[in-house]
Amino acid sequence: MDFKELASKYKTPLYVYDFNYIKERYEALKNAFYARKSLVCYAVKANSNLSVLKFLADLGAGFDCVSIGEVKRALLAGAKRYQIIFSGVGKSDEELKEALENEILLINVESFAELLRLEEIAKGLNLKARISIRVNPGVDAKTHPYISTGLNENKFGVDAQTAKKMYIHAKASEFLEPTGIHFHIGSQLTSLSPIIDAAKIVSELLRELRALEIDIKFFDVGGGLGIIYNDEKEINLYDYAQGILGAL
Repeated sequence: MDFKELASKYKTPLYVYDFNYIKERYEALKNAFYARKSLVCYAVKANSNLSVLKFLADLGAGFDCVSIGEVKRALLAGAKRYQIIFSGVGKSDEELKEALENEILLINVESFAELLRLEEIAKGLNLKARISIRVNPGVDAKTHPYISTGLNENKFGVDAQTAKKMYIHAKASEFLEPTGIHFHIGSQLTSLSPIIDAAKIVSELLRELRALEIDIKFFDVGGGLGIIYNDEKEINLYDYAQGILGAL
């Protein structure tokens, strides 16, 4: 690829995306989980360019969105409704309402208060909200503190015991359907051990929920795999997948 030629032809500033490399990375991650049925969800916040989103949708990717704007953008790019997850803190009532109306796959719930709000909104629409609860496993991601989200003092998600109470409440509700369980301990992760530790903790809760006949179908591991800036070591995708699957 001749960047000088591209800059001369299209002028600068110019963003150039390598779809062959995007496909290679998507398929590498998908293939790492070949032993189990899986859905690779692209974080729209990373790059919301419609051409990139459409390319990924055509490959069969799902999408993780943190605003209703991102949900709409994924749909505009051709994403299937049942392959969209709505995550993130600070979701407004209107955003939750629109997400339910669009019949997306899952809403990742961050707190008991949000769960109760969502239940009321679903009741008003006479719909059943498919939910996943974000569990904070209390694991140090060994990344920069500004992008660490899995420690107890972080503002994201709930501890395992609170999550269990939320699932019990959801199972008893006419308007909630507990379908997934979610954790995400941080970004720019270059060490595999914290991810596996978190997966084991959340898997233990998953087994407790199944003992209560709460049918969890999706185990959402949140991603956050790091890239190489200096001398970091990239996480091997096969080891990543095997570690997570081994925890289940």
